[in-house]
Amino acid sequence: MKKSLAIIGLGVLGSAITKYLLENDFQIYGYDLLPKALSQFNDFDNFHSCNSVSDIFSKQVGILSCLPSPANLDEFIQAAPSNEKSGKETSRKAPLIIELSTLPVDAKQNALSTAHQKRIRMVDSPVSGNRIVALQGKLSAYLSGDKEDIQEAKPFLDAFCHKVTEVGAFGNGSKMKLIGNILNLVHNSVTAEVMVLGMKVGLEPELIHKAISGTFSSSAVFEGRGKLMVENDYSVEGMNFSTPIKDSEFITKLAKENFVPLPIYHVALQYYLAAMAQGYKDMDAAAVCAVIEKNTNLKR
Repeated sequence: MKKSLAIIGLGVLGSAITKYLLENDFQIYGYDLLPKALSQFNDFDNFHSCNSVSDIFSKQVGILSCLPSPANLDEFIQAAPSNEKSGKETSRKAPLIIELSTLPVDAKQNALSTAHQKRIRMVDSPVSGNRIVALQGKLSAYLSGDKEDIQEAKPFLDAFCHKVTEVGAFGNGSKMKLIGNILNLVHNSVTAEVMVLGMKVGLEPELIHKAISGTFSSSAVFEGRGKLMVENDYSVEGMNFSTPIKDSEFITKLAKENFVPLPIYHVALQYYLAAMAQGYKDMDAAAVCAVIEKNTNLKR
């Protein structure tokens, strides 16, 4: 596989993916609306700033997109140039967008429809994990789309993901990511409840984390975010609160459209709203522990 990729969207997650790939000798062509997002990679000789969406399509066939909203995805696809000269009748391959964002299924489907009109290929492959694991190349991906496009996209995803699961038709990736995010949020809130109750009854947070980690009661969230709760330091941002709050709208919409109640998820979500109100917006979501500590008058 040629070690070069393009990426559009250099936010919290996109920049972490980019940094990991650059450190592993990839040539990266990057584009973001914010100049500051591009300038953070000035020290890398193998990072090449692009000045527009069209520019990035002219440089690379494989293009990662990691965008925060349906509007951003639509804007990107609308700005993409048509590729009349690609296809079977020429030696030039149609561009392949590997869409990594967590967005509603209908937003992905609309983007695919527009992409096809422009003779651009696209797979739906949202990634699971936070900035911390992205910097380690340990994200997980739910890869969906046309079989041939999946086969072409997978080696690129393998370059920065420790697990890539093929989940079928285009759109299944987003469905899988949204239901997986329910577990992520619930596990995080429950982890915080466990830590606070344990501390209230006199157990040291380090001991709680050590004793439960690796047992049947544990989870990856307990072991990862629980460590931040033990340290009581949420400034190392893995994934701030704005992302799960945004995703909650998509999850609620999906559940409502399919008449599936999510009472446990919505109760767990209340801690996130409280965290936003208490000023933790830009800190790691493990800060729900601090919210519960405040609610229960726990002083460390």
